Amino acid sequence: MKAFTAVFGVAVLASGLAFAQSSGNFSATGSGASCMINSTTGALSGGIGVTSFTTYISTSGGQGVTLDIRPDLVTGLFTDTKISTTVPSATADVGIQVCVSVDGSPINGSPSPVKPAPCVTYDQRFQQISSQLFSQLLACTASNTGSCNTGTACNLAAVPALTCAAGQTCSSAVGPGTCSDPTLCSAGSTCTVATGTCLGPNPLCNFELILSTLSAHSFDFVVPVDNKKPHTIVTSWSTVGAPNSNAISCVGPGITTVTQTKVFNNSGALTF
Repeated sequence: MKAFTAVFGVAVLASGLAFAQSSGNFSATGSGASCMINSTTGALSGGIGVTSFTTYISTSGGQGVTLDIRPDLVTGLFTDTKISTTVPSATADVGIQVCVSVDGSPINGSPSPVKPAPCVTYDQRFQQISSQLFSQLLACTASNTGSCNTGTACNLAAVPALTCAAGQTCSSAVGPGTCSDPTLCSAGSTCTVATGTCLGPNPLCNFELILSTLSAHSFDFVVPVDNKKPHTIVTSWSTVGAPNSNAISCVGPGITTVTQTKVFNNSGALTF
């Protein structure tokens, strides 16, 4: 969905034929694209396809001109941590950071014109699961995971001996048997020559935690500016933490509103 931009101005009629300068102005940019949670899997989908909004606003002359910048975003986080007999611990870390830049001001500039800070964290989640329980359960570590029996006959006691191929082992040293090949077992499993079966961790012994969250957030950034016309405000967002296929973020819908205000002498200075 395309972003929309709206700009509104206010003019005040003064006495006689003179017009006073506007003491207020308003601008907004946003998108209605929405994040959604799959009610079956918890997966996130949709959201805004871009990672920033650009908004323009003209300001009046004089002293004390200040911009009140308010990015409002619906944010989504997805985390999936799973432990099993072979994975005793799992961690997911993901978040969303929102930054504001005015007239190209560097996000990490010093000092920054954006108060109280150019970047804030709207959402972040750290999720961890760990357990040694499965290693203590015999049923979890002695499961039949397949066959390593090649089906080839062998007889080491025969004359001449009927042997197995290189890397294979005969199931009997005193009579007829069959050949077993350890390479037929999956990773983490071992070949039991006598029975021709693979023994390893039980794949049903696991524990999984999935969390999905949608949240709506708002934060006011305050920026004193000169009477330059117009000003360019860029609101951007990025995924923080350690994002991967098990830790995903999403943004949308969202909107950035910018309001021009005046700081008068009797209001005192801005304090941060």
